[in-house]
Amino acid sequence: MSSIKKVIEVLASSDKSFEDALQRALTEASTTLKGIRSIYIKDQSCKVQDNRIVEYRITAKITFEVMHKWNAGAVGSAETEQAETPGTGGGTPDYSQVEMKTQPDLPRQVEPGGSATTAESGGGYSG
Repeated sequence: MSSIKKVIEVLASSDKSFEDALQRALTEASTTLKGIRSIYIKDQSCKVQDNRIVEYRITAKITFEVMHKWNAGAVGSAETEQAETPGTGGGTPDYSQVEMKTQPDLPRQVEPGGSATTAESGGGYSG
């Protein structure tokens, strides 16, 4: 079965090297993304001060697998993941605690008249 991949673009920097900047980008992205498959360096540059490189910068594209339902055993380690509780929807947001309002907070009576409906003020129907 084939899977769907998604690509995001990230920026990272390091005062040590391009490799360190790349690793920082990957480390930071992996805190919120699971199933990272590759990283591609799109661009790299340096910040220079007094004829010395003071910062290495990269623009990278990170490819990861789109997962419709997280399976902790499928990718990476499950140490930081919590087991799915039966009946929680398996990744579907739970809106059962959200209060739905069917009426406005401050209902008010609307009365005809006023500048938009009276001929005296230039509004309303003429005739």
